[in-house]
Formats: sequence, structure tokens, C-alpha cells
Amino acid sequence: MKGKKVIILVVVMLAAFSYLLLIGMKEGSMYYLEVSEYLARARELGNRKVRVNGRVVKESLDFNTKTLTLRFILKDTKGNESLPVVYHGSPPDLLNQDGVTAVAEGHYDLKNNVFIARQLLVKCPSKYERKDKGV
Repeated sequence: MKGKKVIILVVVMLAAFSYLLLIGMKEGSMYYLEVSEYLARARELGNRKVRVNGRVVKESLDFNTKTLTLRFILKDTKGNESLPVVYHGSPPDLLNQDGVTAVAEGHYDLKNNVFIARQLLVKCPSKYERKDKGV
């Protein structure tokens, strides 16, 4: 009798652990796409959380200090596609630099045609990148 209870307890614990592991993996996994890739799949992805990488259009930066709302445009790093983004919170320090690329994590609001970013990561331009000097 005692052996059956232990086996049942172990099975229940394994099932609970497997369930938690599955939920954690589902929450932790998300797509990482360029702007053009994301726009091509926006309807398919729906309201799923994704990470979108692109170049910040410096002229489009608009920060409302009262509502802490940042609006800007992410442009594809290779093409001409662009994605309007809204982020609520303090803007990252490096955002005002020229040629900055950023990763916006969030979802697309189909009704308002805007990407709602819950997190915004700015990539630092590397001082170690090779500069072409027209050799």
C-alpha cells in the first residue's frame, strides 16, 4: 500500500514539473525578426509577443514627458520597410545617437497599426567595427 502511494506521488510530481516546464518554455520563447520579416508575418503572428530588430529613425523620435510615451519608427536594416512603435516608459539613453539599432519586444496592435513595445533594447554601436577608408 505504501509503495503505491509513493509511486502515485512521484507520478503527480513529475506531471506537475513537466507542466511547469512546458509553460515556462512557451512563455520564454518568442520570434526574433527584422522589420521586413515581421511585417510580412504580422497577421499570422497576431497578438503573439515578438522581438523586432531595426534601425531607429532619429527624426521620428517623439517623447511625451507627461505620459512617458515614446513614439518612433523602426526601419528595416536592409530594406525600406518601416514599423511605427509606441513604448511606455523612459527612453534608453543611447536612443538619440545616429544610426542606432534597437530591438522592440511586444506585440502588434492591428486596430491602430502600431507595434506596442513592452521592452526596448538599444544596441550600442561598436567602437571595434571596421571603418572603410576607401583603400
